[in-house]
Amino acid sequence: MNSKQQKIESLLFYKNEPVSFSWLAKQLSLDTKDIQEEVYSMRDLYLDRGITLVITEDKVTLMTAEISQKMIEHLENSEDARDLSKQALETLAIILYNKKITKSELDYIRGVNSMFILRNLRMRGLIEKKVNVMDKRSPLYIATPELFAFLGIQSSDDLEYFEDAQEKLEEIQKQYQEEQAHDDL
Repeated sequence: MNSKQQKIESLLFYKNEPVSFSWLAKQLSLDTKDIQEEVYSMRDLYLDRGITLVITEDKVTLMTAEISQKMIEHLENSEDARDLSKQALETLAIILYNKKITKSELDYIRGVNSMFILRNLRMRGLIEKKVNVMDKRSPLYIATPELFAFLGIQSSDDLEYFEDAQEKLEEIQKQYQEEQAHDDL
């Protein structure tokens, strides 16, 4: 695997979702055609592995290989999977105290990519994804009634220190929006 392929693999692992060839090209300051050639030449590297490279007409992603599907399903349904990780609890707290939040805002607050945790929390039915009328490209994540029932509360307002936490999160969100506005310049 050459250095371009290593960088492509790292970006695919980091994003943990399908990404376009043009997005990869932009990140690596390369031509889209060069990226496509590199990606297609990587296919054989993922034969007989636990992960596979999935390529569509305009996107690419890394996914769990078919051979591992039953094992992964078993893990998801096992008792161990029922426990929420510290990262999942942190993500839930941010969503609850914000009431609604985009992935990029959540990533900013947490300082890491939250896609995997958001996917797991959605699969468990603890959060849901809603259309953001302000920006249709950035869905909003909100708590579900199942989460409130799990916590034994009726709404976010029942959370301890709700007002203090909401003020702090509003400060962070304002800082994030200022940085986004500065980056757009």
